[in-house]
Amino acid sequence: MSFSTEAAHFRDALSAEFYKVRRRRMTYILLAVHCALVLLFYFILFMQIRDGPSHRRNGLSEWLALRNAMSTLNVVPYGFALERFFATLVCVIFAGTMMGNEYDWRTVGVVTSRGVRRWHFLAAKVVMDVAFVIVVATIGFLVAVACSLWWSNLYDLSYGTWDWARLWDIVSSLARTVFVIIPFVFMALAFATTWRSAGQAVGASLGAYFIESIFTGLLNRAQDSWLSHIPDGLININGDAIMRANGIFSGEGGGGPFIFGPGGAPLWRAALVLAAWIGGFVVLVFWQFQHRDIQE
Repeated sequence: MSFSTEAAHFRDALSAEFYKVRRRRMTYILLAVHCALVLLFYFILFMQIRDGPSHRRNGLSEWLALRNAMSTLNVVPYGFALERFFATLVCVIFAGTMMGNEYDWRTVGVVTSRGVRRWHFLAAKVVMDVAFVIVVATIGFLVAVACSLWWSNLYDLSYGTWDWARLWDIVSSLARTVFVIIPFVFMALAFATTWRSAGQAVGASLGAYFIESIFTGLLNRAQDSWLSHIPDGLININGDAIMRANGIFSGEGGGGPFIFGPGGAPLWRAALVLAAWIGGFVVLVFWQFQHRDIQE
């Protein structure tokens, strides 16, 4: 086929995917759940601030750090750290169900038999998954900004300076957050293509997301052993390193909620590791989808 014909078929596949995304209630449910989780977390933070510092050791410094995290000045490191956790959950569900349901509903064979080639179909899925991650992260961050503005006004906290440098910081932090989320999204896509099931893909991907942290903690205890270097090649620890590039929000160096440990890998190495995971999942998905009977 000519390039123009291939491009036309890909546009048709992309248009079909966009139509399905817009028409599915699950899309809007996931967006609503994501926004609700961000609101809930900020509300819990507000309740902790309202109760005042605890009487434990370092209670006052911890209270001041939480109060500082609520300010609009620190909405980038704190808000995007929330995004990294909650957006990963909803985007994995989105990617797993969007691909897995094609097999569950037996629509994948119908689509690929009507002029849309397999790589058109799969590439459209990849584009929609990435677009959904960007939309979810952006909307969730706007919710975080709204919460920070409200409580900064309520407690007379710092708003920071709004200029082009800060806008660039927000855009680059958004890009880093999306980049950290995508490996697990493509993992869900790969599992859905392998097992032809939405439920198994979502369950395995979320399981890997949570279990990896436990696995990493156990391996880090193996000091002076080659086992302690295994986490350097995993997703979460390198994601932490990239998320810390979004900034810190407290004097103790806290990078936000759901970011644990000392920071780990250098930024360049973390980016290479995550890029390798992303590339590996994409290659696996396309190879399997091209070489296996999609109806079996």
